[in-house]
This record gives sequence, C-alpha cells and structure tokens, in this order.
Amino acid sequence: MDELWQRYRTFWTPVLIGLGVFLVGVIAVHVISDDPDKASSSMSRKESRLRKMKQPDSRKTSLLRTRGEALKANVMGAADSAALGWAQRVNQSGAEVDDIVAQAADQALRAAILRGAPEDVASNANSLGARFDGDAVAAGKAYRRFQQTLAGHQDTLRTGDPNVAWSRLLSDVWSDLRIRANRADVEISPIADQLGFSTIGSVSRATLPARVLNLALVARVIDVAIREGAESIESIQIPTNVDPGQPDDFLVLWPVDIVLVGDVTTVRYLLDVLTDPANPVPLEFARLTQPKASRTAGRSGLVQLSLKASSALVRPAADLKLDAEEE
Repeated sequence: MDELWQRYRTFWTPVLIGLGVFLVGVIAVHVISDDPDKASSSMSRKESRLRKMKQPDSRKTSLLRTRGEALKANVMGAADSAALGWAQRVNQSGAEVDDIVAQAADQALRAAILRGAPEDVASNANSLGARFDGDAVAAGKAYRRFQQTLAGHQDTLRTGDPNVAWSRLLSDVWSDLRIRANRADVEISPIADQLGFSTIGSVSRATLPARVLNLALVARVIDVAIREGAESIESIQIPTNVDPGQPDDFLVLWPVDIVLVGDVTTVRYLLDVLTDPANPVPLEFARLTQPKASRTAGRSGLVQLSLKASSALVRPAADLKLDAEEE
C-alpha cells in the first residue's frame, strides 16, 4: 500500500484536496440555507427581476423629483408661505401635536360653552356676542367660565387619572350641550345620551387622545346643529373599542356615527362647516334620507342626515418608508 501511495501520490493528492473543498462547500451551503434549491430559485427570480428593470432617463427622474417636492409642500405647507398644508388642516388637534389632549379639550369646551367661537373671536366680548344673540355681557361671562373650566380640565387630563379626567370633561361638555338643546327645543334621543359615550368603559392613558378628539368632533357637530335649529339628534354611536395607533403612524382615524334631523338649510350649513377647506373633517359618508313620519308631522322640508365622520391625527414628519426596498 505504501508503495502504491508513493507511486500515485501526485495523482491522489489533488483529488483528495478537491474532494475536501467540495465537502466544505456542501456543509457551508447547508449551514447558510436550510433549502439550497429554494435559495437558488430565489436568487434566480431576483436576477430575472433585476434584468427586467430599466433605469429611467434624467428627464423623468427630474419630473418625479419636482412633483414630489410639490406634493410635500401641499402636505406639509410651503416654507415661504403662512398657509397650512393639508396635513395640518386635516389634523384635528391643529398644526402642533405636542399636547393633543389639551387641544382637543379646548375644542370640546369651546363648542359647548362658547358655541363654537374661533380663537380669534373668543377673547373679544363684543365679537363673541354674535354667538349669544348680541348679548356681550352673557358672552363675557361665558368666556370667563370657559377659561376657568378649560384650565382645570387640561391640568387633570395631563397629570391625573385618565378615567376621572375623562369623566369630568365629558360631564361638563354634555351638561352644557344638553341645557342649550333644551332651550333651543332640539330633542336629543336616548340613543344620543351622554353624546354617545355612555357605552364606553374605562379610558386608559393610551386611548385618552382618541376619546377626547372624538368628544371634540361630536361637540362641534351638535353645537352647529343647536345653533342652526336642528329638529332632533337621533343617535350618536362611538366604537366601544378603539385602536390608539402607533407613535410613528402618519395618519390615524377614529370614526363616529351621527344621525340628526333638520331642514335643508340646517343640513347644508352643517356640511359646509365640516367640509370647510380651512378645517375639513374626514367624512366616510354623508347620506340624506326621509325622516320618520312622526318627525315631519306638521312640518315640511325636513331631512335626515346620517354621517360617519372621523377625528384625524396626522404626523407629517412620520416616515412613510416609500424608499424602502421591496423584500
């Protein structure tokens, strides 16, 4: 045997070395991939996809870049313009989202106590008086109560127990709107009791923004309905469970369903308010139907408006991951 080895050593040495390299390669492939055939097939598909790709010419890339910048300006707002972009206008909490709950509480109480007066009017008793049938004294008292009530609620919403803070805010908003509805002879159905939030159980710190934003949206709709002489608020439905969303979500929507009865003028004004380009509300649908016969007795021109509207939280700076490569 030794003589055979010595005679054929120059032949067997490279053969054995090659066999060893082959075995090492096989072991490495199996370590890296559980299924070498599958890995090979995947690589073939990727290669085929890459071969089919075409590099766009410079004119197309330049056009896409220009359009992308224009779209960003529309969403974010142009740097050289005071006008807000669509993201800030659709965002219910306003252009800034650092304190969502505090801003939503402001909106809810403004609708309930100040009858939806905008911020640039609310501090002026004479201008605010238009919302109180020209009574500047009543407007001034309402504004002072609004300031005191808001300050107390914002503090408890930020630092207090979320359930307690939420219950107190809901109680104050509901109380004011219910009193106003009674005085204006606007009937509120039992289905709309507590503004639709009677079925909501506990509120956590995570779900508090969604609940307060929904409250602000409902209060805004009911305030307009009362001021414009709606006949009745038939129902308000709030989802029992709510997804708080993720901190890096670009857009989160929390819907509510509202049904009310009023004349055509009232309904048209409400829809104009909700679709105002300066502060639009996302609407999944707005449907007009004939109200129940009992609602139209002795009156003509009444319609029933069914809305599915959403509170919107927009984070314009969130990464949409449009540049991420497809797996």
